[in-house]
Amino acid sequence: MTIASQVNGLSLDAPRLAPFYRTACALDLAVFVHPAQIPAGYALFGEYDLARIIGREVDLQVAVTRVIAGRVMEEYPTLKLVFAHFGGGIAAVRERLEAKAGRFGTLRRPFMESFDRLYFDTAGFEGGPIALRCALAGIRPDRLVFATDYPQDFTGATTQTGKGIEGIREYVGMIRGLELPGGAAAAILGDTAARLLHLDAR
Repeated sequence: MTIASQVNGLSLDAPRLAPFYRTACALDLAVFVHPAQIPAGYALFGEYDLARIIGREVDLQVAVTRVIAGRVMEEYPTLKLVFAHFGGGIAAVRERLEAKAGRFGTLRRPFMESFDRLYFDTAGFEGGPIALRCALAGIRPDRLVFATDYPQDFTGATTQTGKGIEGIREYVGMIRGLELPGGAAAAILGDTAARLLHLDAR
């Protein structure tokens, strides 16, 4: 199943989405959250193609925060959400969110309890070392799943300006070369995704 980070301006904690979440849980299906094509509500991103370059990532961060603050993760304890692009770089502000979560005025469970149930893919301009290392500083390795935007360039304007297959091979090699706990690289590169997609049961 898949859903955008906002649906026609509707945030992911909107009550109208309850049937969608119930269905995902009933079918035991992971839900992939991709940034909205052109996120609504960000007037300052109108020029310089900022809506796609930065706006989508901001929208993913907002979506991650709202499914926690809006208690979506608490209401659906078996829900599996997989956010694209490292959740818009959510690891960089995770500590701030955790420290200020009391201001949400909604949570019945600790912020990190819900955060640690979320999954994040490694895509976003076909990945990169800075984004990956930042993610690993704030997200458990077993919650990362390998992904790329290949063959499409992150601007969406052409498929000819991306890194290409060699860049993807380098990305895989970079992950394998990281000093991660035993089995963590294999989890990122396929094992976690296989479990989410029920491929490990075949």
